[in-house]
Amino acid sequence: MPQSYPHKPGPGAGQPYREAAPQISDEERRKIKAIIEKDDPETLVALAKGVGDRLKELEATRSQVRNVFGTVRQIQMRWSQPDSPGSAASYRDAVLLRPKLAYYAKKEKGNKGRGMQYLESVLAPALESIQGDATERHQRFNRFAEFFEAIVAYHHAAGAKD
Repeated sequence: MPQSYPHKPGPGAGQPYREAAPQISDEERRKIKAIIEKDDPETLVALAKGVGDRLKELEATRSQVRNVFGTVRQIQMRWSQPDSPGSAASYRDAVLLRPKLAYYAKKEKGNKGRGMQYLESVLAPALESIQGDATERHQRFNRFAEFFEAIVAYHHAAGAKD
């Protein structure tokens, strides 16, 4: 008699099967770039709604998402002007958000980890788009923060749990 599994067997003995986290499409990647580089608010709102809803479906909790968003807000508060004394350090902190996102995504387990992996797939290309001169970096980071804020709002509106 064949052995039945309550779940699909995973990569290691006794490991539960875990679906890969959904990734964004090339088209979504292009839209994110337009949001950050060209200040496209209509695309920002539409894409943020889809991302917020998808994060809820993937069971990312509000506290997980807000934990990352809190870091973004701290950087934004320190980076008040393009030529402020801490602008170079703030830009550096913004770039270093990418490995932090990878860490947050990897440390989560189960479906909640899939949500954080999805969030990383959305935010990493946005962070890659904040390059440029000091003024462009500042403006693009603020657009990134607005995009992320809209994601947080739609995630909450979708009924995400704490």
